[in-house]
Amino acid sequence: MSSKSCNFDGFMGDFRELMIQFVQMKRSLGFDYVQEANSLKRFSKFTLNYTIQNHALTKELVDAWIQKRPNEHERTWEHRINEAKQFAQFLSQLGYDAYIPVCRAKINRNLFVPHIFTVEQLCRIFSACDTITPHPLSNRSQVFPALYRLLYGCGLRISEALALKMKDVDLKQGIITIRGAKFKKDRLIPMSSSLTQYLEAYFLNIHTISTSADFFFRKKDNTVYAANTITKNFHHILWRCGISHGGKARGPRLHDLRHTFAVHSLSQMVRQGVDLYCALPLLSAYLGHASVSATERYVRLTGEAYPGILDAVSKTCAYIFPAVKVK
Repeated sequence: MSSKSCNFDGFMGDFRELMIQFVQMKRSLGFDYVQEANSLKRFSKFTLNYTIQNHALTKELVDAWIQKRPNEHERTWEHRINEAKQFAQFLSQLGYDAYIPVCRAKINRNLFVPHIFTVEQLCRIFSACDTITPHPLSNRSQVFPALYRLLYGCGLRISEALALKMKDVDLKQGIITIRGAKFKKDRLIPMSSSLTQYLEAYFLNIHTISTSADFFFRKKDNTVYAANTITKNFHHILWRCGISHGGKARGPRLHDLRHTFAVHSLSQMVRQGVDLYCALPLLSAYLGHASVSATERYVRLTGEAYPGILDAVSKTCAYIFPAVKVK
């Protein structure tokens, strides 16, 4: 853990020690809790405007803190309410009088249905990537096709893929090492032979002179690409492929390559006769989820596209996957 994440300077007021205990508890569970801790520091400063008795977190204080601010993004507002809610729950569990606010989020992300690309759509996407016009000042025409194939072929998060260094990609063994990703967990990711061969060719073109500390998907100046750049290019690729995009937050999204990998992997395991009780933990570990329940929420199947899989699921654990209506 970095010295920055261990810094408790800035907490003040009557709740100072309790907030520090709360942050320490969160970090002991594997959460970074850096941005959230900074938000709590601002909350602790805000409490100085109120008279606190017996460390009671009053409704008046909480409601004043969670009021939506001018021009505040909905998601930022939602996070601020949720942070206050979790701290209030923590106080309540310790026996303090604490008002627990209701999360006012307008979007229930659990209801979001990801776009699962068909094999035909994936072929069109990769073909479009392979026709990116080369440019003497950019290596996008080489980096992007390899990156998109890795995102789908291994189900990586874009942050994980962009963070890869040369030392993390073992092309002889066909294994990728993900270091300190979500929940601060390292994991080994085996690749298919076809993806390994593709990345070997990419390596020979891009990394003629590189060190183990260089980014695997690097720019000409040896810096890393921004995730936003990759996302914008992906939207352009979808447009070229004739795959309709619904606009911001509607998808298909770059992250749907990861969703698609999860669904296709589960589909393949079921077709091969792997028991779902074994398949889900395997998929969960591969994806880097904290629990199997996260994988259960992650994978969405539709009755129209995968009727055989849904039949298999219904015989063992039908409760896992929500019903999805295909429009």
